[in-house]
Amino acid sequence: MSETPEIPEAQDPFSKQVAITIALLAVIIAVVENKGDNAKTDAIIKTSEAANRWGYYQSKSIKQNLYETELEVLSHLKNAVPLEGVEASARRIALTASIDKANATAKRYDSEKGDIKKEAEQFEAAAEANGKINDRCDQAALALQIAVVVCSVAILSRWRLFWYIGLGLGLAGTVIGISAFRL
Repeated sequence: MSETPEIPEAQDPFSKQVAITIALLAVIIAVVENKGDNAKTDAIIKTSEAANRWGYYQSKSIKQNLYETELEVLSHLKNAVPLEGVEASARRIALTASIDKANATAKRYDSEKGDIKKEAEQFEAAAEANGKINDRCDQAALALQIAVVVCSVAILSRWRLFWYIGLGLGLAGTVIGISAFRL
């Protein structure tokens, strides 16, 4: 079995400060990435729900179109029925009832489509909002990860300028991450 490597302790105060900075940045990265992952999952779910609603909208449109076609055919049939005779009168009454039913059903489908469309658009808007949150979290995580790398270079080089640059990047990433929570 191989031995686990020892983790060296920071000996000087500068190395300790940078190590604490890196640890804090890592915590912030974890929080920001968690928020981004949740937003991405929500965006996928909302996109799926919107697609389902649009499919439902399309099925209502197809049904409406079928009833409108039926309405047109029945209207032509009604016009073809002779105007006189008891049997002709009964056919006209039956065709009129069928026309009224087809017309009412087509109108019902048309009105139902309005509500379905609103729901689909709401799901699309929610998906877009979650996508923006995820994008913002990705930007924040990138800045924070670069900050960790730059701070690590500060420990190796013992050059404070790298630490300050890392702090600046970490602050920028944190601000971007906070803005994701406000979207």
